[in-house]
Amino acid sequence: MLESIHACVDLLHVGYRVKEHYDPIILNVYHCLKMERLNDDQYMLHIDSVLNKSIHDLTETEVYTYITYVFEKENYVPNFLKSTIESGIFKELLLHYLSLKESDTLQCMKLNRNLLSKWHYASVSEEVAQNLTISASGRVYLTRYVMSKEGIKALKTQQASISKEGAYAILNAINNLDLESKEVEENGWQLRMYKSVGGKNRLVKTIVHDTKNPNGLNDYIRSIVPFEHLFVFGGSYYSWEK
Repeated sequence: MLESIHACVDLLHVGYRVKEHYDPIILNVYHCLKMERLNDDQYMLHIDSVLNKSIHDLTETEVYTYITYVFEKENYVPNFLKSTIESGIFKELLLHYLSLKESDTLQCMKLNRNLLSKWHYASVSEEVAQNLTISASGRVYLTRYVMSKEGIKALKTQQASISKEGAYAILNAINNLDLESKEVEENGWQLRMYKSVGGKNRLVKTIVHDTKNPNGLNDYIRSIVPFEHLFVFGGSYYSWEK
């Protein structure tokens, strides 16, 4: 559902205009709503109270009622959906839904894996730390740190893009982890989690070297993020141990 609404908002952002047929991305919003059984089968009983409220005051359930109303009314009032799109109401409704959902959804994670103590006597050019950032927009960043004659040196940050679906899947998996922050230990990791607060990403939680490493997540992240030799939570460049 969330992915379909993101795609629809992206379409509306570029000035979408209805022609002979509705774009499948528009129709997919209601398809996903019904597939997840979030549509309001009794919307006629609830819609009057929903329409009497500002869109920005609607609850998540009321947004589902409103979306159901718009698509179902299209069946007996042709071009009703078109009118809500062209008036901006539909986009405003979807953006409000995203603001409701994303306040509880991770928007960004930053993971630092630090092997500095383990590689105290590392040779020149050996990799000793990584910073990995994944955002809900699908942007990913990786900064590698290597040993040099002058000490620890940061290499140029690598950038790449993954699908929003892939980014959401990783962030959702991170958000659902049952982790506890532990006292800082040698060769640990630090996870910083950001959510949308007031329209901006705010740090909401920091976890440092949890002893219960989320083992199954390492390979999952590596399979989606297009960087080689990721430390992630528990591996190293040489052992890839978890």
